[in-house]
Amino acid sequence: MATITAQGRRIDVSAGLVAWLGVLAALIVLGFVNFIRQTVDGHHLTGLTDANPWGLYLSGYVFFVGISAGATIIGLLIHGFGRKDYAPLGTRALLVGLLSLVGAVLFIAVDVGSIPRMLRLPFLWRNETSMFTYTSATYYLFGLLLAVELFLALKITRGQASSTEKSLTKWLAIAIVPFALIIVEAPHGGIFAVVKAREFWNSPLLPPHFVSAALLSATAVMVLVGAATSAATGRRIVGRETLSHMGILLAFFIALSAFFDFFDFIVFSYSDTITGNTAWHFLSSDHLPVSIVHVGGYILALSILLFKRGRETPWLTVAAAVALIAVAAYRYNLTIVGQAPPLLPFLDEAKYAPTWVELSITAGIVAFMLLGYSVLTRVLPMEEPDRTLSENETAP
Repeated sequence: MATITAQGRRIDVSAGLVAWLGVLAALIVLGFVNFIRQTVDGHHLTGLTDANPWGLYLSGYVFFVGISAGATIIGLLIHGFGRKDYAPLGTRALLVGLLSLVGAVLFIAVDVGSIPRMLRLPFLWRNETSMFTYTSATYYLFGLLLAVELFLALKITRGQASSTEKSLTKWLAIAIVPFALIIVEAPHGGIFAVVKAREFWNSPLLPPHFVSAALLSATAVMVLVGAATSAATGRRIVGRETLSHMGILLAFFIALSAFFDFFDFIVFSYSDTITGNTAWHFLSSDHLPVSIVHVGGYILALSILLFKRGRETPWLTVAAAVALIAVAAYRYNLTIVGQAPPLLPFLDEAKYAPTWVELSITAGIVAFMLLGYSVLTRVLPMEEPDRTLSENETAP
């Protein structure tokens, strides 16, 4: 094991870490090469068509914007509800939120193809009645707020923040939650909900459904971050009571998301329309495996968390991983199946399957986020050095 110094901190670099970073770097290079191919040769390398213009890229965009918005709840717990036991996750949650937002924008970039044109929205190109104009503007502002809060959190961690900066961090952490969930994420669901031609999307339940799924996915990610950090450092960064509380939150958000899913199912089962029947045909045939992962994942994760032992680290980690995969399946089905019914009776059903190019680019974007997190959490201080665990937080 080698040791290097960065930002005045000693960083241990093990062979396992080097191998992990090497794998991530290889995935990034592969994804970038295929993105160049896609840019030069065109989107015919993907499974996207005129009838099915949204695919894996848009699913990834929806998924990671949700994680970015939902991750702000950690700051609210710390500063709004006085849960100082969550403090070791505070800076990490901001980093996860910012990297997830960057990843979501990258998914949009590879989907539209022309990045220079994308960057003109909403500064040069804008339509005030378009949800895309609104959401693109809120992403810039949300990213700026996350960056400012992360900067202030790092100053506090280094012990360099003034009392004014500490107060600003507290109120910013509280205010950013309604901004992220109401201003950013709910209208994000509105992008789908306002499409009247697509019955599968056109529902007033979709914006709050997006919010619940965002909170669910972000909570699951932070559980996995806590478990992975403890495994990598050999010490428990949050205590048993904190983990149990995170398990309760995760169970609540799963139940809330399942509530919205249930009434989506009820509405479509009673609608008896051609569009609704076609959507259910896809969910129960071509997309049945993904539907099972979605619904079955919620049931399995919630079943684990209902038991007291299910909120201990090993089982809680399993439940969080299963719940996160279930949310990803929900986002994928929502995006793909919503486009399946033909808009005109003489058109065929739109069928989509991601190609190797799409899969490699998606893996590259995810690897980029993981690489950024893996490096920055070792270079930047993530928690105050003088923090000690209380007796009920001490690792066995």
